[in-house]
Amino acid sequence: MRTFEIACRLVVCPLIAITLSGSRAVADEPAVKGVQVLPPAAAAVPDVSPLSVEGIVNAPVGEVWRVFSTSEGFKSFGVAKCDIDFRVGGLMRACYSEKSEIGDPTTIQNRILSFEPERMVAFRIDKPPQGFPFMNSWQSVWSVVTMSGLGDGRTALRMTQVGYTAEDESQKMREFFKMGNAWSLQKLQKHFDASVQVAPPTLAHAEDPLASIEEDVVVAGPREEVFSVYTTSAGWKSFFNVESKIELRPGGPFEIYFSMEPPAGSRGSEGCMVLSYIPNRMFSYTWNAPPKFAAARVERTWVVVTFDDLGLARTKVHISHLGFAEMAAAHADRAEEYKEVRGYFAKAWPHVLGALKAKWETGQGR
Repeated sequence: MRTFEIACRLVVCPLIAITLSGSRAVADEPAVKGVQVLPPAAAAVPDVSPLSVEGIVNAPVGEVWRVFSTSEGFKSFGVAKCDIDFRVGGLMRACYSEKSEIGDPTTIQNRILSFEPERMVAFRIDKPPQGFPFMNSWQSVWSVVTMSGLGDGRTALRMTQVGYTAEDESQKMREFFKMGNAWSLQKLQKHFDASVQVAPPTLAHAEDPLASIEEDVVVAGPREEVFSVYTTSAGWKSFFNVESKIELRPGGPFEIYFSMEPPAGSRGSEGCMVLSYIPNRMFSYTWNAPPKFAAARVERTWVVVTFDDLGLARTKVHISHLGFAEMAAAHADRAEEYKEVRGYFAKAWPHVLGALKAKWETGQGR
């Protein structure tokens, strides 16, 4: 019983990453309302495939998003105390006992890797609580949760953990969270079955010159291949004819060198890095401004790319470029510059996606 209790508490303070989508479905509705533990991508022993559970939550996607993005919302999981600094790099900290204090050894602490409002938030354990039984394996695992509005006031929620290895301790931790994640999802479902308050509508992206950039394209290639092209140096060379340094791991470099002629540091996205990913489904990374925006270039926005399998060897690639409003708020004296940076990328991303599409249509990229 003690092990199960720890498992449930750790997962309820989710060691997962969450994707919310008001328009793009990420999971089919199960035949029976409840929780479905998804089978691994391929049967193997040991099992190093992503661990996923999914189910339907009786609440609009905006309400479910609040649960994971605000301290008060997070208390829906039954935590006594919670402090969420909701930003890329921010901490999600929670305690289950009123006698505990945020920051003491019982605190469950996660660090936010990336997010896409009302679609996705990715994070990983930053510091496990006292008594956590897997003191080595947690370091390689990160989490991604996806939610999709079903159009009837309900949300399809998918929780995924990535990074398990073949080591014995990692395999035991995988079983530990397989049980705990399902329990966590059931608790969330019961919370919203009891009472739901609908969130007020938000402004459309187009009304805000600092809003996220949203672009997509349908590529005539299978999802696994398209994902590989976008997340490897060989892939970027093949469709955009650029040199790059890419390591597909959280914290790994994601540096695209658009020109090798300028001095080092001014060639492209030097210093940018991978934030999180789900194999063949989602990829997120930090991004910087071109050298002509000197002040903005030292800061980092972030990008979330999703890959949806449309069948018949076709893939929908969606790019969300976020962080302009956050940077402008942090540096109010440079708000106009961030509007210019956003305008630059609003024109640039369609060229990137166009080259990606052309690779499969003509055999050539840019």
